Formats: sequence, C-alpha cells, structure tokens
Amino acid sequence: MRTKTLLGLAALAVGLISASAQVYSLNVVGYVNVPLQANKLSFISVPLVPNGGNFNITNSIVLDDTQDGANIYSWGGTAWSTTTPQWYQGAGWFPDVAINNGQGFFLASKAASTLTFVGEVPQGASTYTIPTGLSTLANKVPQTAGFPGATVGNDGDNIYSWDLANQRWSTTTWQYYAGAGWNAGGANDDTNGPTLNPADAVFYVNSGAAVPFTRNFTVQ
Repeated sequence: MRTKTLLGLAALAVGLISASAQVYSLNVVGYVNVPLQANKLSFISVPLVPNGGNFNITNSIVLDDTQDGANIYSWGGTAWSTTTPQWYQGAGWFPDVAINNGQGFFLASKAASTLTFVGEVPQGASTYTIPTGLSTLANKVPQTAGFPGATVGNDGDNIYSWDLANQRWSTTTWQYYAGAGWNAGGANDDTNGPTLNPADAVFYVNSGAAVPFTRNFTVQ
C-alpha cells in the first residue's frame, strides 16, 4: 500500500534535475548552488536559513527571469498542496508560501540555470521530527551525509528517493530495521540511510510514532 501511494505521487513529476549541490563557503553565511535544467522537476530543499529567518519562498527561493512560469509543489502532510506558487518574470512568486529548512519540495523549472541559496549556515544542534505518515525531508544543514542516521527510525520505516536517470521514484527502497539501522541492499547500502547532498530531499514513510532526533553540525 505504501509503495502504491508513492508511485501514485510520481504522476506529478515531469522530470528531475540532479540536486547535487556545491557548497562554496564554509563561513557562517554561505551559499549553495543547485543546477536547474529546462522543463525539469527538481526534488530539493532549502539548505540554509534565509536572511531574517523568514522561510517564505520570496526570501528563500529566488530565480532568474529565464524561469518565468516555473512552479513549486509542496507536500501538505497527506496530499500535495492545492496552492501552487508560480514565478513571474520581474515580479517573483505568487502566491507566496512557507518552505521551511529541512522540508522537501518539487520545483518545476523552465530553463537551464542555477538556483543559488544564500543564508546562514545552521550550526550546533538542529532538531528534527519525523511525523507519522508521509513527509518530505532533508538535511537542515549544507552537509553531505547519510539521512537520517543509523539509530533514527521505527522498525519498518521506508525512505524513497528520486531516480534522476529514469525520472521516477527509485526502485531501491531504504528500510529501517530496529537495532541494525537502514538497509537498501547493493553496493551503496549504508546503515545511516541514503546519502543526501546539500539541497537533496527524500520521501519518508513512517508507519509508527513520530521520531524526534537531533543533528549537530559546526563549521570549522
């Protein structure tokens, strides 16, 4: 049932770019570049805290004017949000919505360009809560790391990532085994879960109780 639900969600997608991002600054304030391809759908996240800490898309996600007509699709907890912001050349997003740090979303781009996130690098303890049910999740820090970690999850939880090459949900399913961590089989298996680059996102299926955890990150 959970697999069918996720496969159904894929009908939204018209394509995907790689959200493999490059972090160019190790200062407290930095930026992360995410390449966008024309007429593709990116499954990404906001990896930095925008100036002022306001996570509306006006502050968090700024596109260039080649992206006129681009859209954002966010997950509302049980279904895709019926509010679909669109980027208007010279005017920005309408309507504005909140896209929080650590929340995954789809961005349907219109042209090949680069999305640059600018903001404060979260440091110290970042708190997470993985709710019961389906959620779109990501690292809250610009870090390449396994997500969510070997000791985080309920027995039987699943993680689905996007298959860039085939533009669909990956046929590799990550599953959590209590006492053993995450397992996906194959050469890329890691008990910490799938490796996420800055601005990557995944779908998490939690059939148990909400899972709180903390991740510590400090810029050296």
